[in-house]
Amino acid sequence: METFFKLWTSYLASGVEGVAGLLIGLAALQATLRALILFVRKVGRNAGLAELETENIRLRLGRWLALALEFALAADILRTAIAPTWGEIGQLAAIATIRTLLNYFLQKEIDRAAVRHPERLLQTYTPSPSTPSNGLKRMLGKAGITRSETEVEAP
Repeated sequence: METFFKLWTSYLASGVEGVAGLLIGLAALQATLRALILFVRKVGRNAGLAELETENIRLRLGRWLALALEFALAADILRTAIAPTWGEIGQLAAIATIRTLLNYFLQKEIDRAAVRHPERLLQTYTPSPSTPSNGLKRMLGKAGITRSETEVEAP
């Protein structure tokens, strides 16, 4: 039975590791395309704005790499989840330490950039509960829910 679980967990870990590789590949492709577009448009642009956009590309890549590191660490944990040897536990501890440190310093860099340029970097729109988006309004309307029912008092 232990052999079956170890084999199944190994396949699962390989799949999770594949997801990490896919994330890294897609992130690198996205960063490359954005950088090329920025490079082509950069001619005649404000140098400060181009620098902010370059930093934005780098930080987006960093966020994706941080996510991929989490998946890679999850794969390593899966590999050692069933009947680990002391050697496997030691390897996992070393790998987890290295990946955690990489993630920590990457996140610190992302946070510092967000403090330097809060208005510019990686801002996402989060609608308030009292103002649902048009798609949400249509969906709520089909369900027979009126706008007044979706409004929430601010705390």
